[in-house]
Order: sequence, then structure tokens, then C-alpha cells
Amino acid sequence: MTTALFLLFVLFLYGPVGAQDLPPDILADQYLLEATEAMEQGELQTANRAFKKVEALEIEPPPTFAYFYGKLLAEHGVGPEVWRKGQALLKQFVLSAGRASEYYTPTLKLLSRVEAKLEAARHAQADDAAYAQAAAQDTPEGYATYLQEYPAGRHVAAVRAAQRRLSAEAARQRILVQVNAQMVRIEGGTFTMGCQGGFFSACDADEKPAHQVRVSSFEVSKYEVTQEVWAAVMGENPSHFQDCPQCPVEQVSWEDVQAFLQKLNAGDARYRLPSEAEWEYAARGGSQSQGYEYAGSDTPHAVAWYRENSRERTHPVGQKQANEVGLYDLSGNVFEWVQDCWSETYQGAPSDGQAWARGDCGRRVLRGGSWDLKPRYLRSAFRNGVTADLQDYGLGFRLARSLP
Repeated sequence: MTTALFLLFVLFLYGPVGAQDLPPDILADQYLLEATEAMEQGELQTANRAFKKVEALEIEPPPTFAYFYGKLLAEHGVGPEVWRKGQALLKQFVLSAGRASEYYTPTLKLLSRVEAKLEAARHAQADDAAYAQAAAQDTPEGYATYLQEYPAGRHVAAVRAAQRRLSAEAARQRILVQVNAQMVRIEGGTFTMGCQGGFFSACDADEKPAHQVRVSSFEVSKYEVTQEVWAAVMGENPSHFQDCPQCPVEQVSWEDVQAFLQKLNAGDARYRLPSEAEWEYAARGGSQSQGYEYAGSDTPHAVAWYRENSRERTHPVGQKQANEVGLYDLSGNVFEWVQDCWSETYQGAPSDGQAWARGDCGRRVLRGGSWDLKPRYLRSAFRNGVTADLQDYGLGFRLARSLP
């Protein structure tokens, strides 16, 4: 007699009674029937509630209870704990029902599938634990070990991202050491800023009036900032001449440089652009100045890459002669941004070497000339003002740092 027919027989025998009045074994059959019908209709939560009612009766459940409930948990349950319960029920059914049951073979197949799910869960748990350990260590070695053990693991993308982050930070630290080693102390002093005549006796109007400036001691980088340094900090290289890591970075605006400085100074670094007065004082040789027209010589070819010798491109820093205080490429190679706002003349300029914070601050000052210009634009006195957002492959910069 099927379960449904049996229940009809019970109703006929007992009459219309409430569920609480039925014997537990009859209730168990009724709940089991509800559960299996709900499973057939895809109402899994209803089926689960009915199976739990059978468990709550605290009697020996019907023979097929272990199969159907185990099937529900193994196929539709969530998480290893639920799957293991389904596995236990299916094993219980195999032992109790034996080979004679029509559900014997399906149960074996279910057991195989649930074991595969549990094995996958164990592997995922081990994968998660290995990743958690690597993330806690947060070292290149730890992440490499994870990838060696789980080359197709669940966290490969996160590990790759962490490796890129650590690599970028290591490169940044190497660059910080390199940049710091290249900073040159410039002893303070007083000098005459602006054009005073000389080999090119005709001064530009914006180079006047010549005036006395007192500059405090500071540090400035020996070289213009290179493409290698920029890429290590910013993660990209905007330069036109990209085949030369040791060439000065170019095609950077004054605004781009401010973003670079912000990243470079993310730790305790204190790098900045030099003021215009600091730049000219350093270019003229500081307290060791010999009064040269260009930065370190009266002969542009000795100290500068410019129109006549550059072959229409930038060159690696430091290949020409240094000036009196050991700085390279202040004349030529690329123009160098300084901090100051642009003013058409030096009338009212600061006398203490600080950056000029008034004037046209939408334009900023360039100094030193570039690879594509004539000698007169390489003079230590020459200056130019352009918009702060201008990007050109003749525009670069060097770093400065105040002393404690």
C-alpha cells in the first residue's frame, strides 16, 4: 500500500481528526508525503520544514525518510555542515535499505556527488587559509608560496594585485633612496638675480630689474627628474622620448608635478620644486659662482644639450659638464618648472629667496631652456612663463628640499 493510499485508509479508519490526534507513525508518513510532494514542486523550504517535523516526532522515521531528506540536503543544502548531514542520512539509507531498494543506485550516485562537493569545500577552506596566511604576512615570499600551492586558487587575482602593490612600493623605496642620494646641499648666500648684461648684452624685460636676493641653505637634486623616477612613483611614463629611462621626464605640466610631489611625499619625504631664486642661485654656482653666462660655463656646448648638438631629442642626465656646485643640465635638455607664479618683471620680487606667490598664478615659471632652443635661451638669467597645465616634450623639472 502506498503512503497516499495508507493515509486515506487512516482517515477512513479514524475519521476527520486533527493532526495532533494522529499516532506519531501516521504523522511521520503524512509529513514525509508533504515533503516529497514539495520537493517535486520545487518548494524546497516547505519540504525542509516537513522533514524537520518528522525528526521532531522522536520516533523511528519511515524507511525512505533518510533517502529523501538526505537527497534534499545533499543536492540543495548550503555549506559543508548541511552536506555532511545529508551524506550521513544517505549512508544510513544504504545500510538499512540494501540493494533491493529502488533508491539504492541513485543513493550511491548522490553520495559520490556530495563527497565531491565536500572535497571541493575542503580544498576551498585550505585555499582560504593559505591566502589568509599570505595576506597576514604581506610579503613577496608569502604570496609566491600561495601561488605555488594554488596556481588556480580562489584568491589569485587578489594575490597578483598585492604583488603589484608590493613591487611598486619596493620600487618607490629604491627610488627614494636614489633620489635622496642625489640631493646636493647648496650653502646659502646673497647674489644678484636677473640679467646684468654679458655675452648677450641685450636682456629681456622680464629679467629686470637685477636685484639682491638672500637665499637660505637648501638642497637641490643633482639631476633633472628622470623617466625612471617618474614611472616608479606614478606608475606610468608620459614622456615623448620613452626609449630612455635615464632621460629627463617631459610632457609634464606644473600641475602634473604637484601630483608627483604629493605621491613622492606620501611618507615623511619633504620634496618640492625650487623657488625661482633658489634655481637661479644654484644655476649660477651658489657661493662658488664663477659668473658664467650658462650654468657652469660660458660655452653652451660644454654644459648643455640644445639645438646645435641635441639631434632633436633629450639625452640621459649627467652627460655634460657639471656647474660649480656639481649640478647637471641646468642649461638645456629640458626646461625646468619652479614653484613661482609668473610676473612680467622682477619689480617687487621677494628678496628672501622664497617663491613668488603673487602675480599670474595661472601661469608658472620655467627656467634653463631645452634641447630645441638657441643658446640665448639657455642663460642662467633667462625665464619664461606658461600656463600651469601646459604639457610639452621640452618641459621637465628637478627637486628641491628645505633643510631642517
